[in-house]
Amino acid sequence: MAEIKFDAFVNPLAFIQGDAGHIPTSGLAATPESTLSFLCTPGLRSDVDGIVDRYREMGQVPVQLAVVPAEQRLLDKLIWPLRHARGSYCVGNFLGVIALCGSVAEMLAILVWDLSEPTLNGRRMTKADEKALLGGGGFERLGQERRVEVLTAYGLIPPEAKTDFSTVREVRRRYLHLWSQDHEALPADAIRVFQATVRLVAVVLGQEFQQGKIVLSPRLAKYLERQGTADPGASTA
Repeated sequence: MAEIKFDAFVNPLAFIQGDAGHIPTSGLAATPESTLSFLCTPGLRSDVDGIVDRYREMGQVPVQLAVVPAEQRLLDKLIWPLRHARGSYCVGNFLGVIALCGSVAEMLAILVWDLSEPTLNGRRMTKADEKALLGGGGFERLGQERRVEVLTAYGLIPPEAKTDFSTVREVRRRYLHLWSQDHEALPADAIRVFQATVRLVAVVLGQEFQQGKIVLSPRLAKYLERQGTADPGASTA
């Protein structure tokens, strides 16, 4: 067999200082600097200034997300994944940004449907109605493109939200499902997807600031009441 030469990255998955921590005589110890270096994508600055610069590249989030309801499912499905997406960009995990934002967008579409309490022939639609009308397991089991089509047909999202849903879905598909997609524009696309997803969360939560108070949309207030995290009849926090 002919010999070939090639460039190689040695131990790309190893955190040497982390491994050495189990060997008392190694003379190596994990430090904040070595930990950040492992967490950041190789080739990117891993010092605090570099991480903060990438944080700022993401831009500001809408004022509507300055305060969010502390309802556990909203936090787990929407807010913390967005926070982790921003953290992923800070350490250069741009694919992680897109993957997390794609998950948030899917959760948002399902939440919009749930908040709308859709009706059929003048009565609240049951799960059986959903399955009969939409097929299979109902709205939640639809593909994301079909979910957005249904939300649009019911008039549950504005045109700009449909555009943001499409942006997230299309970029996610290219980077997470196509081998042929190169990564030259990946950082910029990660920011674009993050910003689109944040706008979607702000639209769905639908809260406003009025005279120093947070006014929730009626649908969100009703959802919080159902979850037992808001007083019945309260519209402000």
